[in-house]
Amino acid sequence: MIRAAIAEARVFESWQDYQEALKRAIAPLSDEQLQQQPLPTLRTPGEIAEHIVFGRALHLYRTLGEEAAALTPLLTWDDDNDPPRSAVEIVHGLELTWRFISDTLMRGTTTDVLAEHEETPIVQIIWGLLDHDLPHAGELSLLLGAQGLPGVEI
Repeated sequence: MIRAAIAEARVFESWQDYQEALKRAIAPLSDEQLQQQPLPTLRTPGEIAEHIVFGRALHLYRTLGEEAAALTPLLTWDDDNDPPRSAVEIVHGLELTWRFISDTLMRGTTTDVLAEHEETPIVQIIWGLLDHDLPHAGELSLLLGAQGLPGVEI
């Protein structure tokens, strides 16, 4: 059990580092940098960053239901008619979803959290979040790098 606790602590520490790296990459961006589209078929860095926030909110809402109701305003962030967000707004969305992740999924012991979420195992919720976030962070890094800007560096 000690080995599992150490592994869990390292995973959460690395996840926190990734969260901070996302914020560091997005926070200094201007509206122009967020909306630069290198090719008509690619999303902008802003659209990808907004999609990361949206994906977190959607996954948490689908798996945890009303417990994640505070995230419902973020569920419109991927709509076609939704206006572009500023770096400040995107960072706020990342912080809001992260606060929810850390307060809900990372509180107490593994046994406590598993007991609270019997219908969807906590590992499945976490994997779903990371499985969505990480490829989009790579996509974001690639687009920022194409502009000569730093990407999501962990």
